[in-house]
Amino acid sequence: MDGETGYIPKSLDAQERFLWWEMDQAIIALLILGMGVAAGSMLSGVILGAVAAWQYGRLKAGKHPKFAVHALYWWLPGGLFVKPRVTPPSHQRYFLG
Repeated sequence: MDGETGYIPKSLDAQERFLWWEMDQAIIALLILGMGVAAGSMLSGVILGAVAAWQYGRLKAGKHPKFAVHALYWWLPGGLFVKPRVTPPSHQRYFLG
């Protein structure tokens, strides 16, 4: 560990990091990189993955730490996730009574 510098979390609640990205950003970058490798264009995958992760980081800046989970709940069909018993389905916007 001589001369090694790394990310030192300030609290126990700090999110995990991969290199300089949070885990959800790293997953986006690695997924797009993998698609680029599968398509035979690794350089394009690296560039597009880095840009997509950077843009996602800008999108979620200042929002709740579980922003991605909330976004997936609202934007994807309701059958993909286990429906919580207390929360109504995302497509039901107006309530009577």
